Amino acid sequence: MKFLKIFIFLFFIFLSCFFNHLVKGELLGEIEITEKSITIDASVVDTKINYLIDDTISKPKLIVTSVSGDATDINDILRVSDDKKSITFGDYNTVSGATTTTTTTINFNSLITIIISSIISYSFSGLFFKNGKSGSNNFFVFLIIILLSSFGIFNVAHSVNLSELSIIIDIKVPSTFKFNSLVLTLGSGSSNINGINADSLIVDSCTNAKDHLVELNQISIGSLLNICSTKEINIKKLQFSTLDVNINLTSSSDINLDFYNGYGGSILINGECQASSGSCADGGPILSINTKTGKTTITNQEVSCPIDKSWRVSPAVDVVPVSPAIITNQPSTDFRFNKDDIVYMGQYGYSDQSITNGPVENSFVVSYPTYILPSNFLVSKISPPSLKANVAHSFSLSVKLGQPLNAYNNIKNMTIYFFNPRDITDPRGSSQYFDFKDTIVPLYYKTFQGDFSSNTQFISTVLDFTPPVDIGTSIFALRIQKASFTGSDVTTVIIKDMMITVLGKTIATPSNLLLKDSELVSLPRPPLQLDPQDQSTCSYKSNDLVHWHNPSTWSNGVVPPPSSNIVLPEGKRVLISPCSISQTEIYQKITIPETSELVFADASMEMHVKDIYVLGKFTMGTTKCRYNAKINIVFHGEKTLQDTIAPFYGSKGIGVAAGGFISIHGKQYHNTWTKLAVSAWSGDRVVYVQDSVNWEVGQQVVVVTSTFLDEYDNQNEVMTIEAIQGKTIQFTKPLRSFHYGGQEYQSEIGLLSRRIVFQGDSLSSDSNSFGGHVMVMGEGQFSGLQLIRMGQTNIKARYPLHYHLGKVLKNSYISDCSVVSSYYRCYTIHGTNNVTLTRNVAFDVRGHCYYLEDGVEMDNTLSFNLAAYVHPIGRPAGGPSQIGEIFVESDSLRQPADCSASGFYITNAWNTIIGNSASGGWAGYAFPNLEKPIGNHRSVQMIPKAYPTKVFEGNTGHSSGYFFVSGSTIYVGANLTYNPVDNLLYYDSGRFERFTYTNGTVISGNEVPMRFNNTKIWLSHYGIGHWGVFVEVVSYESHDNVRSAMLFGEAWLSNAIVNGNSNNIARSINITKQGFQYYDTYVKTILTRINFRNYFKYSNSPNDCKCNNDEADNRLIISMTHGDVFKPQGISASKSITITNVAKSQYIGHNVLNTSGSRYFNFIDWDSSITGKKPGQPALVGSNELWWKFDNTCEYNQDWTCFVCEKGDKEIANIQFYVPGLIDEGVLVYDDFDKLNVGSIALFGSGINDNRSTVVTRNPGVTGVSNMGWYLYLKAGSPKYMKIWLGQVVFGQHIFLSIPYPTLTTFEIKSYYGWNNGINYNHTFSLANSAADVRAGNGTKYYFDGDTLYIKLINLVLGGYPWEYYERDGVKLYMIHTQFFITINAYNTVKQPNQGGFYENLPYKLPSSTL
Repeated sequence: MKFLKIFIFLFFIFLSCFFNHLVKGELLGEIEITEKSITIDASVVDTKINYLIDDTISKPKLIVTSVSGDATDINDILRVSDDKKSITFGDYNTVSGATTTTTTTINFNSLITIIISSIISYSFSGLFFKNGKSGSNNFFVFLIIILLSSFGIFNVAHSVNLSELSIIIDIKVPSTFKFNSLVLTLGSGSSNINGINADSLIVDSCTNAKDHLVELNQISIGSLLNICSTKEINIKKLQFSTLDVNINLTSSSDINLDFYNGYGGSILINGECQASSGSCADGGPILSINTKTGKTTITNQEVSCPIDKSWRVSPAVDVVPVSPAIITNQPSTDFRFNKDDIVYMGQYGYSDQSITNGPVENSFVVSYPTYILPSNFLVSKISPPSLKANVAHSFSLSVKLGQPLNAYNNIKNMTIYFFNPRDITDPRGSSQYFDFKDTIVPLYYKTFQGDFSSNTQFISTVLDFTPPVDIGTSIFALRIQKASFTGSDVTTVIIKDMMITVLGKTIATPSNLLLKDSELVSLPRPPLQLDPQDQSTCSYKSNDLVHWHNPSTWSNGVVPPPSSNIVLPEGKRVLISPCSISQTEIYQKITIPETSELVFADASMEMHVKDIYVLGKFTMGTTKCRYNAKINIVFHGEKTLQDTIAPFYGSKGIGVAAGGFISIHGKQYHNTWTKLAVSAWSGDRVVYVQDSVNWEVGQQVVVVTSTFLDEYDNQNEVMTIEAIQGKTIQFTKPLRSFHYGGQEYQSEIGLLSRRIVFQGDSLSSDSNSFGGHVMVMGEGQFSGLQLIRMGQTNIKARYPLHYHLGKVLKNSYISDCSVVSSYYRCYTIHGTNNVTLTRNVAFDVRGHCYYLEDGVEMDNTLSFNLAAYVHPIGRPAGGPSQIGEIFVESDSLRQPADCSASGFYITNAWNTIIGNSASGGWAGYAFPNLEKPIGNHRSVQMIPKAYPTKVFEGNTGHSSGYFFVSGSTIYVGANLTYNPVDNLLYYDSGRFERFTYTNGTVISGNEVPMRFNNTKIWLSHYGIGHWGVFVEVVSYESHDNVRSAMLFGEAWLSNAIVNGNSNNIARSINITKQGFQYYDTYVKTILTRINFRNYFKYSNSPNDCKCNNDEADNRLIISMTHGDVFKPQGISASKSITITNVAKSQYIGHNVLNTSGSRYFNFIDWDSSITGKKPGQPALVGSNELWWKFDNTCEYNQDWTCFVCEKGDKEIANIQFYVPGLIDEGVLVYDDFDKLNVGSIALFGSGINDNRSTVVTRNPGVTGVSNMGWYLYLKAGSPKYMKIWLGQVVFGQHIFLSIPYPTLTTFEIKSYYGWNNGINYNHTFSLANSAADVRAGNGTKYYFDGDTLYIKLINLVLGGYPWEYYERDGVKLYMIHTQFFITINAYNTVKQPNQGGFYENLPYKLPSSTL
């Protein structure tokens, strides 16, 4: 046992010694290089030399890292001479007295060895001693143990074995540093020298006859370059800072020499003169090359980039690719379904392994578990092609059984189905359950048989089919019907080449091309002419330019290498030509000083760069000199939050300082987007557009979706132009989806390609969603620029194109540009006014796209822009009600409003917004409420939400609003605030009030509406959603929206088409639509000159409509009826309504509920144009309650569940009873109906003998018809005290109120005005002689007949003034909020009220019908 312990101990001693040599690749140390002439001798060690430009340091330094061997510190292997000019590598570990000025690092291995040795010493000392014993023998043994275990410590001092040593020497210098002389004497290894600037460079690895590969790149030599190596010598971009340079290259292998910009001297190869001019003895540069066995390659010997100041590269010519003729016959198109495109569905027996990869290409295996039903479905997760009615198509597949044919795998037949998406489990969801019930009626299906018997080969089956109806958005499924249940063994079926084929056809120009894009609204278009050009003004033609590639341009006489931080010389205008720069290497940083300008030639080139900082000017074309060249700028850089461009400018992009200027102008393509002139079907390669465009063959376009749920079913298609003739465009491949081009609306087509491209590199950009960005604090002009993979997700101020804190700019714009696949926004205006964004396109964007950031951005113009396929960041804002959800700023949601990303995000409405289109997104146009500015402008004293729209004209939007129950394409709502406690932004997506004022000045009487003119919305949830207080929507088209609009406050919708169903077969939208929903309380909504059309009753078809009430079943006019708390007043009216292709049963939808919202449903049909009651005269529509049957003109409509009456001299009236303990003022009660019901109110007088009553609840408010008798009866009894608010008893109208009281009751009745304005409205009512006397009086009398109290309720404050009503198009709705009250105190000395203050057990006695 003792020997075992000794063995273990010695083993650990060995490990401790060995560990010191185990971990390599450690930093040995570094020294500062203080001399400009230096010799480095590393001939005795294997060395990798890296010469690096590093502008984070101010002085050069040499860094040594161990790769292998036993060196532990830089002092072990390096010595510096006393004059600091010589550095020698060797074994200096045992040399005494020699010192170096070094920065050493703690040797981690030695430290670990010491720790392990100490642990071993003290841990294993107990192996040789028994507890409690001591003595001299023990002492000596312990001493030996200590010495042995410390061997690992002492071993650090041994001699370095140079033959096993391998190191890396990094020579780091700032980009401005220049060596007078650098001599490298080397052994084995390699040298990679990038960007060195030296008068003399000598690299010698021949003396020691060691193999050393030498590679030099972007080097500048002044007098001598001498390289000798037994391995290859590779030199790229060699340039000279003088005209008298000697070059000597000696190698036993190949020599590859590439000059930066030509070589004008003599060349001597293996002693033979090859003079470029004169002889080798004539002086000037001499190149001497000696190769023993290798070959010599010299490139770029001729001057490719002349340095003459007048030289210019030939400017690019506008060469437009010749378009072939448009095809006249369209080939067939196969739409395949592969393994990842389908999901197995059934009632049971499914899993995520039911479909697996097949044995051959385009195949998959369907696995059937034991004992399952004979039938299952293969359901497509991708949309199938659209199919034209009465046109032949085909379906085909090849089948092979996984086992020999038997009773359990015998396929009886198959059936193809095209389902309405509402009738089948969502194949993109998590559930695979589907029970095909008899009530489900597919859009189309067809059963077929084939040879499904072989398990040795695939047998193909082709089904020809002709659907009798057009099929747009659908879900395709294949039903496999077996002859029986499966048995006790798993069976499989292999399917290959499953596809639907759209057959070929002859192409001819359609006869039904659209001549205009809208029936009603006027959508403005950009000017037809191109921007005027004057080539004589082009900056690259200026005489004062200097060439980038001319060494004399630079202060040190050397063209800077890409690896350096390049600063343009002060006061110079530097011209970049394609030959001036490397087209492949990455430029680290380019800075343009205030007095300098960087001008790009109009010539095709590519530049890779990390950062560009513009203090002066950056020019790539101008307003009158657009470039024809194809210029590609690629931004590189891994994700970082550091400011590598400049402080506050971030990294990976272009930063333009406040005094700087940037101008980018590529060829103008016009229009940048257009719309289809006729629908395009699946399989079509030729489309027809509305505008003539100068687009080109090879360019990419996006054909925008024609579906509703854009984010969940992406049918936007990026296509490449193969041919183009006028308004006819042919693509290189067929369209997969249907794109609508009918009179109602048309899919947009946006041009994505531009000749000038800024893009983030694909590798680092995609991996971290960290693309390039352009941030402009000065003036900036951008035209004809495409930006790809730009923006940096959730990093503020890092957007593709971004005006940042520019205040009021004079001449800045972004025109006819495109942003594609952006990680964060598209075009941003932040703290900047007077900017124009026009004719731009954006596609596939995360977060808000066109983005006005802080709420102070005003007087900007956004015109003729397109935003498509915009994505919320993170989980989209939702919520079960109009309240919405709250999101807080975080690292994963830096701007919390991005949970509701929109095409156009407008924090201040005082901007001009004309002719834009927004497709997709949470909303198309978002107007969030900002009580104060945010971000950099938190201290600015203004209320952004108080500003109305400056101009909102001719804008369209679609395919949005579906994430939120109150979502819409134009969404005026939500609230964005800054919390000073935690310094975070808070975003609430729901309903928030918004008052708007002239000039944003919050003064009573200064209110103005937000106005939306000539607007068209389709495939949206609520079309226009406005939670503000004042709004006007004039000239509006709504197509295929769940509802046309949700307008709050004083709202006017006029001159509109509200179309429930267009001819778009791909619309696939919820079919329980409504034309317009009136709000339920405290608003005023007027509808005039509206044509409602194409609303169809679906309630008799439960397969199509999940309707549970008449309101939901595609009605034109509905109201909110869900609650008891909020009660309608006289707040809704309509006039000049026309109705087309709608059954009369669908005109009005009233949802009958036990709520006050339902009981008091009403609106005024101002000219009977909806109800047809008495044409030209107003009709009053009330709910199903008899309470609304106020005279003999009233008729009940069973379809509408409403009474319709001639309005006559009546108005809608609303009063509120406040009874302490029963109906409390300011208290909202949410409870069951039985607990809410406190009594009733009935009509009396005017010849009424029957009971026409409705319920009174604990929530204040009764709405009915004025100039009528109202009899109030409370189940608890009549109160001893009551206050009545005359909320809406309009001028010239009254309510004749009666309330039962016990005999001998006396009363004190008074009126008062809550807003005291100096006029006395306080009255004490006097006792009249009769009830008739009260009704005929002036509203200051009462009468009690021993049973009933009579009061005439008149609002004495009113005088028929304009402020008392809201009027549009001759329709009036009256004010509600005048604070005029009447109080009733009732006294009775005979019959006392109960403890609650009520006179109980009073008989219900309706007053006389003659009153």
